[in-house]
Amino acid sequence: MGAGRGTKRKRPPFGVPREVILLATQDAWRYTFVADGAGGGCGKVAMPSDAAVEDVQAALFTTLADLTRTLHGVDIDVAWSSPTPGSWTGRIRHVTVAEPARADGAGGGG
Repeated sequence: MGAGRGTKRKRPPFGVPREVILLATQDAWRYTFVADGAGGGCGKVAMPSDAAVEDVQAALFTTLADLTRTLHGVDIDVAWSSPTPGSWTGRIRHVTVAEPARADGAGGGG
């Protein structure tokens, strides 16, 4: 069974993230992200509710960046702002990564 069927690449569950919202609640850090095209997601950051916001932002960003790189081959960066106490909005942008230098020295400048 299944002979003759081509191998299809499964579509990623969401597009490239473009915005993330982080909320501090009494019991957890909650987030929602919106992605290009379709999709997004939400959940809790696996950190204690009394963790420093900078640490929570870093953990959330690392997870989103790793998923985006794995699913879409895109590196991202985020700029955080705090529109209201207890909430932060992260604007996500694509990052262009320079090609690594060749080990044989070819292609280098002077």
